[in-house]
Amino acid sequence: MARQMTKWQRVQAALRGDDVDRVPIALWKHYHLLDRSARQLADISVAFHRQFDTDLIKLTPSNLYPILDWGATVRFGADEDTMPITPVPIISAPEQWAKLPRLDPRKGALGRELETIRLVADMVGDSAPFVMTIFNPIATAYKLRGDSVTGPEMWRDMRENPRELHAGLAIVRDTLIEYAAACLEAGASGIYFSSRWACSDVMTPAQYREFGVPYDVDFLESLRGKSKVTIIHLCRHSVLMDEVADYPVDAIHWDDKAQNCPSLAEGRKKTKAAIAGGLSLDTLLKGTPDQVMAEAHEAIAQAGRNHFILAPGCVIHGPTPDANLAAARRAVEVES
Repeated sequence: MARQMTKWQRVQAALRGDDVDRVPIALWKHYHLLDRSARQLADISVAFHRQFDTDLIKLTPSNLYPILDWGATVRFGADEDTMPITPVPIISAPEQWAKLPRLDPRKGALGRELETIRLVADMVGDSAPFVMTIFNPIATAYKLRGDSVTGPEMWRDMRENPRELHAGLAIVRDTLIEYAAACLEAGASGIYFSSRWACSDVMTPAQYREFGVPYDVDFLESLRGKSKVTIIHLCRHSVLMDEVADYPVDAIHWDDKAQNCPSLAEGRKKTKAAIAGGLSLDTLLKGTPDQVMAEAHEAIAQAGRNHFILAPGCVIHGPTPDANLAAARRAVEVES
């Protein structure tokens, strides 16, 4: 077994596939009532990290933060666990895609999140790596088109207005590339690149190869030599693992317990990158600490101790008991 490591050493070794003293763990939540304040989001993110002694911090700003500066109308929820929505789409007609302005990554809502990053960097220093969440171009475009409210318009654009959609995706991609660079300059260790669209119940593999992959790869290539921790998250179920398996990332993260998703063992065979996941959101929310520990140990057995980060399949539900989160953290210290 490797000598005792720092959090940075443990995460870096896991990403390289080297021996680790124990499996690193990451845990994260949304804070939908607090994430409109850089100070509040920074404070609660670091407090959560310290409470459960996680190895990797993932910042979880509002799911709508990337589109606020394009003029999003937002309807907020009533609690920390309810995501805000956009009742009025920013893009209401396909010809508007090409007219999207390039955003200044240091102003507005984007600038607010940079301040969150600077505050977190000041608080954690070199004690632990932390990654900033950036939604990939197709997921960001979906939010611009109205997300779940008018989502079907995106499918129509893919079928009937691909040229216009590609023009919009290029603008979004370029904006996100500039923003990622600003996040790293502000102190983020790396980027957590989230895609809700790399799943077969939303897009066919061919559609993702056309509207997802080129823009994802351009973005990820821009991080080479700059981001120390680059993770892609495949959200939801029926993930298109084969389409992203060779992406230039350090790790691929997905919910291995979700419907029609590869197990950790199956995912391990598909990619040379590290893998992350293993903790069911339902078990964390409704299970017992013993069940959480058993699930964590099973995940480690499937994935192996090396080249793996134990993590929830997606954002942990707000009411999840602290005892269950503590059990997940304890599981990486106590071998099964």
